[in-house]
Amino acid sequence: MRTLDISRLRGWMLRWLGVERHFWRMMWRSSPPLVCALLAVIALRGVAIWLMVYASGQALQAIMVGSSEVWGWLTLTAIGLAVEPLAEAWQMSGAVALQRRFTRQQVLLVAEAANAPHGIEHLENPATRARFSDIEDYLRGMFGVNAMYATWSVLGYAAVGLGGLVAVAQWSWLAALWTLLSFRVLHVTWTGYLDVLLKDLVEDGSIGRRQADYLRSIPLERAGGKELRLFGMTPWLLRRYSQVWQAAFVGIWQRRSRALRGALIGCTISATMLVGSYVWVGHAAWTGAISVGTTVAVLQGLMQMAALGALGDVNVQAIRARFYENEIRQLRADHGLGHTLGRSNVGDAAGRVAGERSGGGVSRPVAATVDVTDVTFTYPSRTEPVFRHLELHIPAGQSVAVVGVNGVGKSTLIKLLCGLYAPDAGTVRVDGHDPAADDGTRRRVATIFQDFVRYHLSLEDNVALPLVARGVESGALRHTAEEALRDAAGTDVLIRLDDNWDTVLEPGYAGGTDLSGGQWQRVALARALTAVAAGAGVLVLDEPTAALDVRAEAEIFSRFLQVTHGVTTILVSHRLSSVRHAERIVVLGPEGVVQDGSHEELLAAGGPYADMFRLQAARFAAAGADSGEPVWVDAELAGER
Repeated sequence: MRTLDISRLRGWMLRWLGVERHFWRMMWRSSPPLVCALLAVIALRGVAIWLMVYASGQALQAIMVGSSEVWGWLTLTAIGLAVEPLAEAWQMSGAVALQRRFTRQQVLLVAEAANAPHGIEHLENPATRARFSDIEDYLRGMFGVNAMYATWSVLGYAAVGLGGLVAVAQWSWLAALWTLLSFRVLHVTWTGYLDVLLKDLVEDGSIGRRQADYLRSIPLERAGGKELRLFGMTPWLLRRYSQVWQAAFVGIWQRRSRALRGALIGCTISATMLVGSYVWVGHAAWTGAISVGTTVAVLQGLMQMAALGALGDVNVQAIRARFYENEIRQLRADHGLGHTLGRSNVGDAAGRVAGERSGGGVSRPVAATVDVTDVTFTYPSRTEPVFRHLELHIPAGQSVAVVGVNGVGKSTLIKLLCGLYAPDAGTVRVDGHDPAADDGTRRRVATIFQDFVRYHLSLEDNVALPLVARGVESGALRHTAEEALRDAAGTDVLIRLDDNWDTVLEPGYAGGTDLSGGQWQRVALARALTAVAAGAGVLVLDEPTAALDVRAEAEIFSRFLQVTHGVTTILVSHRLSSVRHAERIVVLGPEGVVQDGSHEELLAAGGPYADMFRLQAARFAAAGADSGEPVWVDAELAGER
């Protein structure tokens, strides 16, 4: 019971100082020695203020009576005056040092929350993306740095105010408590008003607010600026922005007006009480109840107690920090995470990864079987299912092409195979395991999407990231990366970079450079091959070469089928001539799999595949005739024409 009482008392004191218990715990975990040092410095500031106030009053009294103790009191006053600003400087430097550690921990907490769900449904939710974006801006900007400084400034000012409180209490505890109450009324009403303001800024994620932000961003973007001018849309956009913005902020203005009225009432009450404190001291001095020295000390104490009231921008930054820390905590809670980093989970993952590699080298890939059984799936933002009772079996080591018209769910099928989404009904299994529930199984599926990531890292890291993540030794890393880039027909990339694998693929870095679209696609394809070398049993290419011409794409797919022989390979493309060499072609339609067979079998059978193939070939031939340039057309269809 005693422990509970102490815990409650500690929580009440932290709230009284304006510091959330969770925020305090996070600071403590960031660096216990720094927190202890900062607390000691803050206590020193409080003692220095009390010493300066009390000693200066005693020095004045000694001067008036001609006491020889005046030099001793003046010395103590000088010590207090010197120590307080010095302690404040120490506090500032300590807060900056703590901020670096604190921000690093917060970034890891947010990253863990973003990656905690097995799927990506939360990342495709606009409201959740907006929350992550706001937190990222906070952590990257000066707000985070200022927030830590402001938090410790609030604590430092509290120590200064308490030093003044003790000085006043030496004359009258009742006057000290009365003045404390006046400043607390001001503090509570002022911070309550700031709470409302910052809550609207941080937590308001209404559709109207997001739409207003979007409309505001259009003229600031290059593409938007061009179209606004070309179509004369600027007046319309400004009117629309004004309408949406006003509609979104009506409720916000009402809340702010109510909070402002409360703050003004609180300020009036606080000012009246504070005037009473000064009248009290003045009356005591006028009647001779206290000496001149005591009067000076008490008046200085009253002025120092102002640090317990409203602190302006410092309060704003401290409250902003509290809001964002609560937002991070709530974000983690929404994804089933606690308040601390899951070190045990990280360690388990590292152990599993370490167990997957062999002697720090590259393992031999083992093909995996894929089974999609009676799958029904609907996107969270839609009402109509993409799949109903979908069935598909891919034996280990088979190469399969997935084709179909736009919108039938080719990429959705790949996301299900990768475990990025879980089906509403039915099962998706890779070697009998669920990729949506097991990280080890998910790593068995290597996928390169059309919107693959262009990492601002070295060429070696861009190619060998799947191996880097598994801690493969540098020697094996470079050798595997070279083979993968060569198999992806990317030798021209190395020539462009003068065989420098350490070149950062981003011109914004010293010695960095960018690649052409085709070169980036070859780097991405090489990354997929290194994932196979790292242990993936299924290789998926979801239209990563869509920007290439039909001949280049067909050549890359053909080469890929050769170098990945023995690995379960799934190719997705809207160009049927590019995937004709796959062992098996699966045609998706609105009702699921509508055709399944080899290229030759599907052409002979007629139906959707043959129709689409002939239509594409005719378009390529017509395009070549119009341009006067030779166009590569499938030989079988050339004979038919």
